[in-house]
Amino acid sequence: MFAVDSDSKQLLGYLGTPGRWAPVSEPAAEFAMSGNQLYRIAADHSAVQRWDGSGATWTVIGGPASHLYGGGAGLFATHPGDGRIYRYDSGANFWPYVGNAGADFAVTGRHLYGLTPDRSEVFQWNGGASSSWFRVGGPATSLHASPGHVFATTPDHGRLLRYTDSPESWAPASEAGADFTITADHIFRLSPDRSAVFQGSTRTPGTWTQIGGPAAAVAASQ
Repeated sequence: MFAVDSDSKQLLGYLGTPGRWAPVSEPAAEFAMSGNQLYRIAADHSAVQRWDGSGATWTVIGGPASHLYGGGAGLFATHPGDGRIYRYDSGANFWPYVGNAGADFAVTGRHLYGLTPDRSEVFQWNGGASSSWFRVGGPATSLHASPGHVFATTPDHGRLLRYTDSPESWAPASEAGADFTITADHIFRLSPDRSAVFQGSTRTPGTWTQIGGPAAAVAASQ
């Protein structure tokens, strides 16, 4: 478990004992997990780096990047110049190009999903060539992923929909929220006015429990 310190902006790793945390990274532009690996973008966006697993030492594995997206399907990064997305091939230490720029991306346990720049369509990448994308949904504001599913917020009222794995078929998952984060078992929703955090189940949508008060955003490890 990791957390960004609110004052120093360092990334801290939990040592397994309440109150005990150790620095693992100086401030960085972004962090992401893929499998059991932790990655970051340098604070100046000049490089993608992988944590060595102890202390605060990191290894450069890639060049400039804007954003990282990690999940069971791999680690992906967008180029700061043209927004195109690349996948990290750890075996070859190489970043093959997989798709054009998008307004948002999300990674599940099996697939990468992308939202077109005008947010009018959601596509799924099936691996392989950069042309291996097919449409699975229409307009959305943002994408969110759990290990098993991809979710999208609607552009009208910000409701959350879950992709049913059948093209163009999306099921209601939550009423509107200012922000969402999703794990294998739970959906966490920040109320539209950001006054409360709620927890719901990915398996039985509709039942929510308030678990926190005001927040700016919500985040959780998959």
